[in-house]
Amino acid sequence: MIIIGFEPTFLLMIVAINLAFQFFVHTQIVGKLGWLEHIFNTPSHHRVHHAINKGYIDKNFAGVLIVWDKLFGTFAAERDKEQNQYGIIGHCDSVNPWTISVMQWRIMLKQLQAATNFSEKSRVLFGYPSHRIKPSENDE
Repeated sequence: MIIIGFEPTFLLMIVAINLAFQFFVHTQIVGKLGWLEHIFNTPSHHRVHHAINKGYIDKNFAGVLIVWDKLFGTFAAERDKEQNQYGIIGHCDSVNPWTISVMQWRIMLKQLQAATNFSEKSRVLFGYPSHRIKPSENDE
């Protein structure tokens, strides 16, 4: 942005605002925020994004405006009476950060190799993770 003419102080201000917003949406302390829930991505919506509870996977991709998820059918409201469960689908026996980071890529590669036609391969590469072909027991 600086190269195309924006002031460095403006860029630093935008980075600071973005970091503050990211800190805000990743909190467990803030509950539901009334009318703001209808327009903006809030901590409640973002908890759904990170949760692996049934009905929460592939939901709430919004950065700032939750209206996009509502328009495209990827919105799910946080259920008050249910504890959110965080993590990833599948089991990883390693504590090595690199192994954990690439685990889902390895699963996707195995699914791609197992796909028998163009439609399945496309679903593995471009579909929602919950819509991909199921890995065999050895893949998890």
